[in-house]
Amino acid sequence: MANLETTLDVFSALLASEQPARIGEADEAIWAYLAAFEGLDAQVEAIDRLGRGVAGLNGSSAFMPILLDTLDRHRARLAEPSA
Repeated sequence: MANLETTLDVFSALLASEQPARIGEADEAIWAYLAAFEGLDAQVEAIDRLGRGVAGLNGSSAFMPILLDTLDRHRARLAEPSA
């Protein structure tokens, strides 16, 4: 299980990479982070904390818009009504 700090470290490495970052790595890090939280409310709070943490990372990286989009997709998934 990944915690907030570990997940932000993964994102920082992806943002600093000169090689094109793979979106799959960010997505995997988000899933691993969210896995530590049980229940929809806890996961919504967790993704919000993660979003605030990402706001403090390297915003000039070309990967930042992709990372933000990935976070938004997870946020939207958590907001969907359950079946």
